[in-house]
Amino acid sequence: MKNNFVEYGRFSLATFALLFVAVAGCSVQAQKQSADRIVGAWETTVTPTNCISGEPIAPAFPGVITFNEGGTVAEFGANPGTPYRTPGHGIWVSNGGEDYTMKFSFIPLNQFGAPVGRLRVTQSLQLAKFSDESSTSGGFVLTNLAGAVIATGCSTSTAVRVTL
Repeated sequence: MKNNFVEYGRFSLATFALLFVAVAGCSVQAQKQSADRIVGAWETTVTPTNCISGEPIAPAFPGVITFNEGGTVAEFGANPGTPYRTPGHGIWVSNGGEDYTMKFSFIPLNQFGAPVGRLRVTQSLQLAKFSDESSTSGGFVLTNLAGAVIATGCSTSTAVRVTL
């Protein structure tokens, strides 16, 4: 009986194909598990910084952020610079390994509750390996309701996962 598979040493092409599928499946699962490490609620400390020097330019303030499975973000920060605001909503993506990018926006309000514009935040996030701590750096753009830029700035943050 003739074998339909070309033999290479002791392994056939079918064996190589099965091995490739198994390794690829493990790799995809490992990437998903790595991306899912960010999912959960985090307590943050945000520090406004000088975009050039990285030095703090205002006192740090507390916040909370939740990374949802599927790539969405819910956020709130207690920044004295924007005492009246809506909660923030946005997205996150895994860049592979322990690196992520997130983007969210919220609407600053005046003291009477009227919208001032839209504040968009973009941050690069590094999740410490085997830890429930992270750090971010990035910036924001504040536009008026017509979309004209009013202000830009930078910030860093640290976060600790909320656990039981």
